[in-house]
Amino acid sequence: VAFEARETDKVREILDRCASSHADDPMTVQATLRYALDASMTLVTSKSFRIDALGSVAEHLQKMFDAPTGTAAHRSAAVLLCRCHQLLAAVKPVSDIVTSLLDGSEDDALLGLQLCFDLVDSGDQNYVNGVAEGLPKKATAAASTSLGGGEGNSESAEETKENGVDETPSRTDDVWARFDNALRVLTGGFTSELALSFLYKNSDSDRLIMENLKKSLEERGSGRNSVLHNCAVVSHSYLNAGTTNDSFLRDHLDWMKKASNWAKFSATASMGVIHAGHTTEAMTLLEPYLPPSSSGEEGGDAPAVTSAGGYAEGGSLFALGLIHGSHAGSSTATRLEASNFLRNHLRNSHANEVISHGAALGVGLTAFGSGDLEVVNELKELLYTDSAVAGEAAGMALGMVLVGSGAGNAKSSVAPGDAEELLEIMAELKNYARETQHEKIIRGIAMGMALVNYGQEENADAVIEEMRGDRDPILRYGAQYALALAYCGTGSNKAIRILLHTAVSDVSDDVRMAAVISLAFVLYKTPERVPQLVKLLLESFNPHVRYASCMAVGIAMAGTGDPESVSLLEPMLTDMTDFVRQGALLGTAMIYMQQPDLCNSKKIKAFRERLSSIVGDKHQSTLTKMGATLSTGIIDAGGRNCSIALGSRNGFTKMTSAVGMVLWLQHWHWYPMMHMLSLALTPTYAVGLNKDFKYPKNFEIQCNSKPSTFAYPKRLEEKKEEKKKRVETVTLSTTAKNKARLARKRAKEEKEGGVAAMDVDKEDKEEKADKADENEKLKDGEGGDSMEVDGVEGTDSATPAKSEEKKKKKREPEPTSFRIKNPSRVTKAQSDICAFDLDQRYRPIRPEAKPFGVIMLTDSTPGEEED
Repeated sequence: VAFEARETDKVREILDRCASSHADDPMTVQATLRYALDASMTLVTSKSFRIDALGSVAEHLQKMFDAPTGTAAHRSAAVLLCRCHQLLAAVKPVSDIVTSLLDGSEDDALLGLQLCFDLVDSGDQNYVNGVAEGLPKKATAAASTSLGGGEGNSESAEETKENGVDETPSRTDDVWARFDNALRVLTGGFTSELALSFLYKNSDSDRLIMENLKKSLEERGSGRNSVLHNCAVVSHSYLNAGTTNDSFLRDHLDWMKKASNWAKFSATASMGVIHAGHTTEAMTLLEPYLPPSSSGEEGGDAPAVTSAGGYAEGGSLFALGLIHGSHAGSSTATRLEASNFLRNHLRNSHANEVISHGAALGVGLTAFGSGDLEVVNELKELLYTDSAVAGEAAGMALGMVLVGSGAGNAKSSVAPGDAEELLEIMAELKNYARETQHEKIIRGIAMGMALVNYGQEENADAVIEEMRGDRDPILRYGAQYALALAYCGTGSNKAIRILLHTAVSDVSDDVRMAAVISLAFVLYKTPERVPQLVKLLLESFNPHVRYASCMAVGIAMAGTGDPESVSLLEPMLTDMTDFVRQGALLGTAMIYMQQPDLCNSKKIKAFRERLSSIVGDKHQSTLTKMGATLSTGIIDAGGRNCSIALGSRNGFTKMTSAVGMVLWLQHWHWYPMMHMLSLALTPTYAVGLNKDFKYPKNFEIQCNSKPSTFAYPKRLEEKKEEKKKRVETVTLSTTAKNKARLARKRAKEEKEGGVAAMDVDKEDKEEKADKADENEKLKDGEGGDSMEVDGVEGTDSATPAKSEEKKKKKREPEPTSFRIKNPSRVTKAQSDICAFDLDQRYRPIRPEAKPFGVIMLTDSTPGEEED
């Protein structure tokens, strides 16, 4: 009641009373504080009040963390306190908690590392960089470099200076090794390496899917259709996202080379999706495509950039951005290196809009969330060249660099010194959007402003209201996505009311479409509400609204396999409008991600077959085929080990995923945006690590369901083309006898020269006798030979074999539970019915947490040899 009434004093009073009355029972106090923390996230709609309430909760948790309580209470207080400060966007307290834990016992240190993994999982790299900077460093120059400034490698331990060691207690080498590991997790790209290793080793990608897709497109004469060829290349990148498996493209280079102009740009960029997170080999992989670098000083003797061509070069720059920007946990140092490389090309490529476009998107991805003013000004210069294509990318890239900063708002989270300059830049952008004649530039700026307001809630209301009231429909379009990102995951009734009103009242189809899709972002934490809300909109007369409803249901229910949502979208698969069918296919594919063949009464199998039949159907329109082609990649994304997840396991919205999804939706206007799905694809795995970051083989997780419930879908089987054999004519015994009789008859006729009446009677009698004999033989089972081709013998012999198989099946029932090895795929639904076995040698440091993601393990028998 105190939360709903927004009474901060009352909340503080209740927490004080609870702490004093249960002073001897810290776990009860903690349960109350946990409830208060959850309630402040779910019940409170005002951001300012939530900050006050969380401040009160943090005070009590800090007392519990500082008090010499029992280890269990102390550790759980650390977890809650860390979460609380993260919600408050407070960096230093989290650094202090992690430092305190790493300085403690071995189990405390493991918890500290677990918290580091959880911080990275939330997807806010700028916040993570801040925490890393607050950790003490042993004699390492610039050990944690934030994207905004400074140079050096987070892992280089060569330059030894005594900086950052003042006031710190004397630590042993073992303790310093813990801090090195923590920095490796936070800024060294270790989580990205883990994901890459898992996706590569455990990929269940079915090459035959791609072979069949290519064959279908070529057979029906669609090979000449550049849109579908482009979609097939993109679909291949989804199927192998993050797995580094590009063997199909290497084996079919001639097919790949069919891409020209912007399709070539897109095809080259798709390499970035396949190799997402593979930062160590990025430059080697893309070297054949990258534009020549400037020789010597910055911007010095740069090669003259031609205004024509450059599609592969531009695509490779975008690919470089995707490799470094797809995972929030990629190495900060390598990301900074890539950012500087891309900025160099950005400055020198204004003459060629294709290369500028790729460089701008690449810079946006590598400098994601850094808020670096130098980068912002360089992108602004490109925007003012008034090139439509390059300007659109520059606008979106500006948004990516300033994502979530609230620049231009009354209460922004930007450093005070930069706030005024950014306020000026945002005002300039708004004016430029109203002056320019290029729709692409206006859309780029509108989307950029939407990204800037990510997570700002009511602080962004003034900016959003101004955009919503604009005469230009493109700015109103941007306002819908600004609302989606500002209130992402809050379930705010105010935001839903505005979006629903716009969805039925705006005069622009694009604005209405954006409003409906935005509902999925606001409500992603309670996804079952989305199908209920858009149920009526699915029957709208406006095809854009129907399309958007399909996409909203797909995004909200992604990876759930929910039968009700699928049945809602089913009628849309046969809609009169082609792009509505496309939306229904994409939405259904998202819902069916990572689902087994048994899902939804095996309807998923029929859906997969439908996808392949649509691609091969010459009567279907290009847009519908495009939806089927992309859906083929989405349903099995990342080697069947990835899903679309807007939230982390700790309840935080993943900034990279939410932004990636919004940018992916812009493929409606600009196809190269299809690659942005790479940011939203999250590997679903459980991996247990010991203190040395190694996988213990004998750590297992108990899954309380049948193995088939979460099995990988069955792979396709190659159809062997059988040579058509001439079928021999079947000779029945009666036919043979008739022929013999006729032959005898002719011979007799020739001899006698006529036919007597008695002979006819005899033949009739013979025929009746023959038929009687034949019937008797069939009854006795002798006539099997005559019916072989009709399968009588086959069925008779197969019957006992089938019955034996049935008996075997009866003998071996499917187990009701099974154990998952380390590491393995664990889907979100599966993690709810999995449990840790606390009797084994390796146990999780947080046994109350879900068995999902990276799990730090404590060794119960440290003296024994490890495997």
